Amino acid sequence: MAAAKSGSSAIASIIDLTGSGRVDKIRIGSKTLTGLVAREKLELRSANFTVEHKGDKLLFKTTGYGHGVGLCQYGANGMAKEGRKYKDILTHYYTGVALRNIFGS
Repeated sequence: MAAAKSGSSAIASIIDLTGSGRVDKIRIGSKTLTGLVAREKLELRSANFTVEHKGDKLLFKTTGYGHGVGLCQYGANGMAKEGRKYKDILTHYYTGVALRNIFGS
């Protein structure tokens, strides 16, 4: 959760969401930003956020961490350091999938 002074020129509204429900575009004052840029500039944990006006402040509430692809980079790196193979790591994060070579043998 992050709060920022709103002032009259910093009224915020979410314009569009991605297919996974993350902020695709947000307008803050007269500027339109991508969700990723807003996330970075406001130091939010995720682009999956809402914004509320609370008096003279904007309250940003985030859900989750990261980019939302489904693979934890730190967890995957830890599994690799433990000697786990890439197939084990991928099937750990992406359950119910089948890995196959599409480039031949």
